[in-house]
Amino acid sequence: MSSSVKAGSPAPANSIVLDTLTLMAIGVVAFILKNVLHEALGHGGVCLLVGGVPLTLSTAHFDCGTDLVSDGGVRLIAAGGTLVNFIASFVFWLLFRNTAEKSPTLRYFFWLGMSGNFFVAAGYPLFSGVLNVGDWVSVVDGWQPAWVWRILLIVVGLALYLVGVWFALREMSSLIGAHPTERLTRAFKLSFIPYIAGSIASTIGALLNPLGSFVFFTSAAAAFGGNSALAWMTQLLKRWFPERSEKFVTIERDWRWIGLAVVLVLIHVIVLGPSVQFK
Repeated sequence: MSSSVKAGSPAPANSIVLDTLTLMAIGVVAFILKNVLHEALGHGGVCLLVGGVPLTLSTAHFDCGTDLVSDGGVRLIAAGGTLVNFIASFVFWLLFRNTAEKSPTLRYFFWLGMSGNFFVAAGYPLFSGVLNVGDWVSVVDGWQPAWVWRILLIVVGLALYLVGVWFALREMSSLIGAHPTERLTRAFKLSFIPYIAGSIASTIGALLNPLGSFVFFTSAAAAFGGNSALAWMTQLLKRWFPERSEKFVTIERDWRWIGLAVVLVLIHVIVLGPSVQFK
């Protein structure tokens, strides 16, 4: 897709070419894909793996019939979404590292997929520990003392989240160049614009969910909260990762990404939003 990678020492002034509409589209694609991986492949895949019966799939939840599933299997279903997001993050990282620099838009998409999947995976136990709702409440349900497990979820989730921030910024260094001011502008645009667009797209997918406003709230919390690092982490670049690479990405208007984003939003809202019934 039409983009290019350039190098300079330092990058020339006013050389930032990052099309806002295309960045928004890439964010929408990455976030919707992350949702589907979490619900369908994560919860749904584990449901089938442990002998459960798939009942309902939506943008925000997956229901599995567990009458014949062991207690451990039920807990594994609840953890499945998080585990698949961690695996997806690793796969996206491999793709990012092994994609030629002549395909910069794809490399950027893979970076965003890597970062977003890791953030939401780390955010789920943190979210469950703080608010006592979500997947990991089901994972540790009945384990005593309950307050110890909540604290453990918070500590582990927070630690993983901070590791994810550090790793995402480290990998981002090959996308933003070495110019002392432009690199920060690039980094902010590459993270904040897709964060806003993707979070909105993920949240509106729950508007038609038959379970009501609670699912809409949890969708917004997972999207905006779980991926919030994309809104603030670039402020840490100066301290953690000073100028390292002269390479930077430029992204021009690309209607293929925009068209794909529109199609996925329609499917996300109209098909998966009200939920798909399997039985």
